[in-house]
Amino acid sequence: MDPERVADADELEMLAKLLTDKRQLAEQYYTRACHLVGQAQATSLAAMLRWARNTATELGNRAAIVRAGEKGGDPFGALSAFGLTTAIGTVSGQDRTRLEKDLKSVLDRNPTVRPEQRAEAIRKFFGKLTAAERASLAIEQPEMVGRLDGAPATVRYAANRLLIERALAHDQKDLTALKATDPKNAQVALLEKRVARMTEFLQPRVTGDGRSVPRQFLLFDPAGDGRVAEVFGDLAKAKHVAVMVPGITNRLDNYDSIAKDARWLVMDPNTKKDLPETAVITWLGYDTPEFGDSVLPSKAEAGAPALHSFRAGLDAAKGAKFALFAHSYGTLLSSKALQEGTPFDSVVFMGSPGLGPTINSAADLKLESGTQVFAMRAPGDWVSYTEAHGRDPADMTDIRRLATGQSSGHSQYYMQKNTGLQNLQTVLTGDGCVQTFMGSPKLDDEQFGAGNVRVLVKELQSRVPQWKAGELATAFEPIIKGAMDGSADVSTLTALTATTLADSGLGGYFTKQDIAQIVVRSLKESGLGQR
Repeated sequence: MDPERVADADELEMLAKLLTDKRQLAEQYYTRACHLVGQAQATSLAAMLRWARNTATELGNRAAIVRAGEKGGDPFGALSAFGLTTAIGTVSGQDRTRLEKDLKSVLDRNPTVRPEQRAEAIRKFFGKLTAAERASLAIEQPEMVGRLDGAPATVRYAANRLLIERALAHDQKDLTALKATDPKNAQVALLEKRVARMTEFLQPRVTGDGRSVPRQFLLFDPAGDGRVAEVFGDLAKAKHVAVMVPGITNRLDNYDSIAKDARWLVMDPNTKKDLPETAVITWLGYDTPEFGDSVLPSKAEAGAPALHSFRAGLDAAKGAKFALFAHSYGTLLSSKALQEGTPFDSVVFMGSPGLGPTINSAADLKLESGTQVFAMRAPGDWVSYTEAHGRDPADMTDIRRLATGQSSGHSQYYMQKNTGLQNLQTVLTGDGCVQTFMGSPKLDDEQFGAGNVRVLVKELQSRVPQWKAGELATAFEPIIKGAMDGSADVSTLTALTATTLADSGLGGYFTKQDIAQIVVRSLKESGLGQR
C-alpha cells in the first residue's frame, strides 16, 4: 500500500497560486487564439481555463480547511454537518486577520451595553459577511464564535462541534496517560464520564420520526466542570422555545441527565415525534454549585448576566414565544436574570429554594406585562422546604402552582407520562389548559415534617456565620431527611442534629441546650408539637 499522504496547507496554497498564475498566462493565449482561429476553434483551451480556475479554487478551499484542522478536529465535517459552505479558499490570510480584528472591534465597542444591544451589533456584523467569511470564522475562531450570543446558530453549531472534537481528543489523551500511571486515581472515573458525554455529542440524535440529525450546541466549554447549551429541534423555525436552567451538581460529566429531560420535553407523547414548531434548549451556562456552596447566592449572581446575554442572542421564527423552565438553584439564578430585564413570555419555577430574600411575590420580579408565572413543588422536595434563599414561589399568591402528578422528591419534574411534564408542554406550546395544584396548602399535609424542616433550617442559618454556610449546607440533607422520615420527636431529632453538626465542623456554634431549644421551637412553630 502507498504510505498515507498528509495534506500540507502551504503546499496546497502554493499549487493554487501556481495554477492561478498559469491560468492568467493561458488566458492571454486564449485571447490571441480567438483572434487567429475564432472562438469556436478555441473551445478546448476554454475548457482548460475553467478546469484551472475551478481546481485553483478547490485547492485554496482545501488549504484553508487543512490549516484550520492543524489545531485538531474535522473542520470540513463541522461545516458540512450544518450546511455551511466549505468553499472558503476565497478568504485569504489577510481576510482572516481582518475578520478577526473587525469582530473584536465590535465586541470592544460594546462591552458594557445591554445584552440586547450587544447581540444586535453582532447580528449586524455577521449579516454583512459572505457565506465563506462566516464559515471561515467558525473554524478559525471557534472559541470566540461558539459562545458568541447574536452570531448565527448554524455558525455556532459548527464552531462548537469543532471544540468538542478537540476537547474529546485532549481528555482521551489524559485518560490514557492516567490509566497507565495511576489507574486508581479518582479522576479516571470523571474523565471516563466526560469522554463518554463528548463521544455522545458527536453522535447524531435520532428523532421520533427516525431522522438522524447532528446534535446542535450553542455553547461548549470543557474547562472546569464544563458548560453546555444544546438545542433540540429546529430553532430557526420554532414558534415555541423553552430554555431549561438546571441547578446544583450539574456538570459536563453528568449532562446526559439534563439531555434526557430535554428529549422528553420536546417529544410529543402520542406520536413520539418532536413537537411541531418547537425547540428546547438546555442551558448549563454557569458554574453550578455543589451542596457546600448551594446556600450562597454568588454563583447565581455571576450566572444571571450570562443567561440574559444568551436569551438576547437567540433567534427563532418571527413572533416566537419563549418559556423559561428553571429548576432548583437555577430558579435563584433565573430570578436574578429576570430582575435584570431578561425577557420571557412564561416562567416556571420548579423545586425552588427561593428566589432571593427580597422576592416575596411575582410582582417583585418586575416582569413585563403579560408574563405568565408558574411554580411546581413535588411532595418530598426538601430543597423547596428549606427556603434557603427566600420564600418558595409555590407559596406565592400571585404565582399559579401547577400539579406535579406522580412526581416526588427533587428530580422528577420531567418524568414521562406524568401530569408535571404535560403541564410543562402545555406552557411551552400554549396548546390546552394546565392542571393546577388542588391539594392542601398545609406543608405537612403534603409531606410529614416539611413545616418542621422549614423552621429548623431558618433557625440553624441564623446561628452560623455566612463564611461557614458551606459546611451548614452539607449538614442540611441528613437533618432534613431525618425530620421527614418521622424523626420528629425532640430527643431523636436533637441527637441527629447535634451529631450531624459536629461531623460538619459546626459543633462549636451550638451547645446541646441550643440545639434542643431550636428543635423544640421548630416542632412547635411547624404545628407538630412535642411528641
